[in-house]
Formats: sequence, C-alpha cells, structure tokens
Amino acid sequence: MRELKRAASTRGNLSPEKVRFPAWAADRRPDRFTLLLAAAAAAAAGLVLLRQAAYGPGMLADGLSYIMAARNLLAGDGLGGYWGPWDIWPPLYPALLAGGGGLFGLDPYAVAGPLNAVIFGLTVLVAGWWLRRRLHSRFLWLWGCFSIALALPFAEVASHALSESAFILFVTLALTQIDAHLGGGGRASLLRAGAFSAAACLTRYMGASVIVAVIPLLLAARVAPREKMKRIAVYTLLAAAPVGLWMLRNFLLVGSMTGERGRVFYSLPYIADEALRIALGDWWLVGLTAPLLLALAAAAGHALRRRSQRKSGASVAAEVAWGPLRVCGGFTLAYLTLLVAALMLGAVGDGLEWRYLTPAYVPLLLAALLLLDGALRYAGKTLAAVLMLALSLQAVWLVVLHGRAISLWNAGTQQGFVEPRWGQSESLRYVLEAALTGATLSNAYGVMRLYAHGSARHYGLPCEPDHLQSALLNALGGGEAHVLYFSEGDGWRGCSRQQDDDLRNALSREPLLELVAAMADGELYRLIEREPLESRSAMFRSSAAPVVDKSFAVSFNKSHGRRLSGELWRWEKGNDAAGWTSLPLQRPSYAYTPTVADVGHRLRASVYYADRLGNRVKAITEPSEPVLQALP
Repeated sequence: MRELKRAASTRGNLSPEKVRFPAWAADRRPDRFTLLLAAAAAAAAGLVLLRQAAYGPGMLADGLSYIMAARNLLAGDGLGGYWGPWDIWPPLYPALLAGGGGLFGLDPYAVAGPLNAVIFGLTVLVAGWWLRRRLHSRFLWLWGCFSIALALPFAEVASHALSESAFILFVTLALTQIDAHLGGGGRASLLRAGAFSAAACLTRYMGASVIVAVIPLLLAARVAPREKMKRIAVYTLLAAAPVGLWMLRNFLLVGSMTGERGRVFYSLPYIADEALRIALGDWWLVGLTAPLLLALAAAAGHALRRRSQRKSGASVAAEVAWGPLRVCGGFTLAYLTLLVAALMLGAVGDGLEWRYLTPAYVPLLLAALLLLDGALRYAGKTLAAVLMLALSLQAVWLVVLHGRAISLWNAGTQQGFVEPRWGQSESLRYVLEAALTGATLSNAYGVMRLYAHGSARHYGLPCEPDHLQSALLNALGGGEAHVLYFSEGDGWRGCSRQQDDDLRNALSREPLLELVAAMADGELYRLIEREPLESRSAMFRSSAAPVVDKSFAVSFNKSHGRRLSGELWRWEKGNDAAGWTSLPLQRPSYAYTPTVADVGHRLRASVYYADRLGNRVKAITEPSEPVLQALP
C-alpha cells in the first residue's frame, strides 16, 4: 500500500493511458507473475475437469444439437443439424468439436469436455493479462485472476457441451484488443480486435453486441475524421463480413438468416425479475454482484472525498483508468440491451437462463476492480485492510461452493442427457443392441439421439395422450417405426408426471402398437403397419370439370376422421385404364392449377388420414372430367 501511495504521489494528473505501471508488474518479478497467472488458469481448467471426471460434460438440448452437427461434419455429410441444415446457431463451435474429433480420432462429445476446460483456462490467462496492464494493486490483480478462475457461472457453462465458453473467450480477446487500440496500440490491435469479434459472431449471433459496442468507442476516438471513418470501416468489415456471409447462406438455403425460433415473447418485468433472481443467487451474489456493489460503494465514497478535496484546493489525481472502463461498460450495455431485445422479440425461446448472462461477467468484474483500484490507492489503512479481508473471505466462500458443486456432479445429478441412469438403462441397452432402423418415438428422445447411431430417426412422444395417435401415424408414414417409453421419464420435455402416467396408459391400450419387450425401466413397442384402405367419399371437389389456368380444389370430409399433421395432397392425371401419372406439387397442395399439357386428362387427388378406428386410410377423389382449354 505504501508503494502504491508513493507511486500515486509522483503521477500528478497524468491520464490513465500515460501512467506507468508499478515496477513489480512489468520488470521486477515477471516469473512470479507468470507462475501465479498460470496457477489461476490451471485451477480454472482443473475445476472443470474435476466436475467431468465421473460422467463427462453435461448435455442439454442445445449441446445435443452441437454434437449432432459435429458428427454430421465428421461423417462427411456437411454441417447439418438433426432437423436439417444447420442455421439456428453459427458454425464455429461445432466446427471446433469436429476438428478436435478428427485430430484425435474421438467422438465430438468426448472432445467437448477437455476443449471447454482448455478454453476456460485460456480465458483466465487473457483476463489476467488484461488485469495486469490496468491494475496497480497487486492484491486486486491476484484476487481478480482467481476470482475469474473460481467463477461458478464460468465453471458451469464450461462443464456442459455448450458454446458459451468459446464465446466468452473470443469476446474477452476482442475487448482487450480494442482497449489496446484505443490506448495507442496501432492498426495491428484493431485488426486483431476485428478478427476476434468475427470469431465471437461465428460462435453466437449475440457476438453482434461486440460490434455495437466498439463502433461508438471508435467514433469517440480523438483522431482525424477521415482516419476515424477508415478505422470503423476496416473493423466493421473484418468483424461482420464472415457472419454476414453465413447468414446469407442460411437465407438462400432455408429462407431465414438465423433459423426458425420458438417465438415466445417475454415481458420486460419478467426479464427484470429473472435477472434479479440470478443476481441474488449463490453463483452471482458471492462471485460478482457483491464485489460490484462494494466497488460502486467505494467509488461513491471516493467521489465524495475528491469533491471535498477540490473545495479545499488540494490537487486531485486521476485514479481510474477510464479507457478500459468505457470498453467494459460499453460492451455490457450493448450485450444486455440486445439480450433483452431478443427475449422481448421472441428470438430466445427458453427465457433468461443464467448462462446467457455469463458473457458480461468478465467486463463487469474488471469494471469493479478498476473502481476498487482507484479507491484503494487513496484509502486509509483501516479501510484497505477491511476491503482486502472481505474479498479474501469471498474467495474462500467461492472455494467452498465449488466443493459442493463438484460433489453434486460426481454424484451424477447435473449431467442432463448423460446422467448415470441413462448409462445403466436396460431399455436403452436393449434398443442399442437391437440396432433398430426407421423411426423411434420416445419420451427421452434426446438420450436416443445422443447414444444411438446408424440410420434410425428419433422423435419425441407428445405430452398429451390425445395427440398420441397422430404422432404414431406420422411416424408410420416413414416406414418401420417403434416406440420406447422410459418409466424414468425425460425430465426435459416439459411434461408433468401425471401426463407421463396418462401417456403410458394410452400406449398400453393403443391398437396401433404391439409390445415387443418389457424391461425394468421401460417398454418397447412396434407400430403395426395396416393395409391402406381407399375411401373416395372422404374427398370433395370444387367442380366437375377442371379448366386450364383455373384453380381446381379439393377438401377433406371431417366426418370420416382427421387429417394427419404434415400430410400433403398428391395430384395425378390419367385414368383407371391407362394408369395415373404424378403431377408436381403446387402451393397450396389442396388445389391444382391445370396447364395446357393436362388438357384431355382426368385429375384426382389423394391424402392420408386417420379414421375413427385408428386406421391409416388413403382418401382418393373420384376422377374428374377431362381438363378443358381455358375459356375465351
């Protein structure tokens, strides 16, 4: 502390960018700095690996999508999701998983755990290096490094097969380079900032928040207007072009730049309530919220002291490095604003989860440390000692919380789709050994997608028994199909326990199902293929004689049953004696507009539906009159 005060007394009113950092940080003991920072990074990676020691990384629905995309890429099928082309997220994280799998000959799921642990350690190294450049207090630097390494939200996302860890690393790298550039780092730091911003955007679409935050900072830089515009153009092009090309690819491929979203809209009061709940939870309150509030209180107290000093005529030094504080504050504001907008506009379907706030953790923590650093340099010995004691106790409590979390992970209660119950499941083992083909419906379809390989397709069972038969008939339309019901349930489908029980009873009574095997933790059924029946009375036509260039429509008679979801009408031309030729699909499919090539031919339409007995029936219209030329 005496060293810091002596250093402060010699700096006068120099701006933070021109302040030379204490000798200990740059020259005197670089080996100690390197060892301490390496220890913090190793602790971060080690804590993640300890969580994964027993059962591997956790697997949620989003993580499963990344694994499936990486497997497709490794198999040479291109970057595609389980549902089709990969578009709902950017491609960088599954590409990293596939690259690691190809390099070491491992499944992408086996790569996810070590990869995220290494990424977490690198994040601590980058953040620690940034803190070294900007903080004067040795204690705050050391506490900051280990506070990031012990951050529970970081450890949690790194322990799952999720892209947030890579996103946080790229965001931190981009912010450090922007800070360096604004501090006089030159064009090289600007180019590096653009490259890391592009990597963040290619990991998550929310990487756009980095670009949104950086452009105003570049606009505020004290350079000539022409040079300013040039820097903004270079950065924006480098940061936004890769993800822009990716979004153009998505639009050309599927008609949507960021994939189809759930379109669940959240109100601002709900978002604020969820954010407060997260901020006051153990992970955030102890790790970040409390230090941030402490920093704000210290900064307010120090501001009052500076005001009194000015009134007394005493000289006041600039204590806070405002450059990095603006960088951290700008990104945090941009990120949280875009996150709230995405929630309110329906682009985030699962609400404000804790992991969506983790990218703001490092900037907020660094902002708190900058404020504390400024206050600590001019605080009295008693206040400084109390502050250091409080932060030390906070670090100890973080260690205790990590111990609890690691024990829970090793108990197998945090892994999602890879919890021990699935690895020990008799039903899952039976299905994998049977090597089923075709479609499989299950109340744990995420587990099936993760463990099962081959040509089988896996779908979820509905929560409501009333929708069961429709789901079964849709699956039956694709050929061979089975139903696997786990008595343990899924836990991630959003179904209640009562709904699962009702569904199990409906499966046992369903006439379309035949029990294949009953295991200790579930039942396997086979869907019975019924001979399609033809019903002509189930269809109506708009007129008897179709005419060229005039829409000819049909409709379904609901008194015969219900149409199957997703089924399209199929049109043919010809006659019963000479045969029927399929016609190209038009939109909407229940109508067909004849062309000149159809003149003289009869038309008919067909569609599958479920009758009152559960039979899958093919409804076919009576042949129409021959197609006529267009009326004059």
